[in-house]
Amino acid sequence: MVQELCSMKINNAIRIFDIIISILFIIILLPLILIIYFLILFIDGKPVIFLQSRVGLSGKKFNIYKFRTMKNKIYKNESDKLTKLGKILRRLSLDEIPQFINVIKKEMSIVGPRPLPETNERKIRNELKIKRRKILPGITGLSQINYTGKFRQIDDKVKLDIKYYENYTLHNYLKIITKTPLILIKRLLKNKSSIIK
Repeated sequence: MVQELCSMKINNAIRIFDIIISILFIIILLPLILIIYFLILFIDGKPVIFLQSRVGLSGKKFNIYKFRTMKNKIYKNESDKLTKLGKILRRLSLDEIPQFINVIKKEMSIVGPRPLPETNERKIRNELKIKRRKILPGITGLSQINYTGKFRQIDDKVKLDIKYYENYTLHNYLKIITKTPLILIKRLLKNKSSIIK
């Protein structure tokens, strides 16, 4: 009973921060959001927003929002799929900005395991999948701030997701939020791709 009350308090506190931070980010980034929106519209055409089904809290599916970074045509090579503007947006993680809407809708949190497509989530062992689904998926997370640019197996990412779940506190949530911009800048200076993967 005490543990449930503590967990509820943590969830409520994190939810308040999710809403406040998301609204502030949207307001602050509104000029940039409009610039990106119209650049995609005029350079690459519609759709501007890319929707993809992901697995969220308790296994519930939802549509994740991203700025479109891929061409409408089908290409065999991954490198050919991205638009010129899309490469820049991904490099800077700016394609992820619309996910603050997912956060406001309570489909995501700012911090949590990255929401996966159902086909990818099937690769995770069932007992780990259950734990991973107990908290809202996030825009960033422990796995993202520990990304070095090297290829990782899905198990390596999941271990960090579970570690965050098992140490699910407001302190760790705020710690990851604080670290994310610094990691993004560090990776950008080292000429590496986005950490939000």
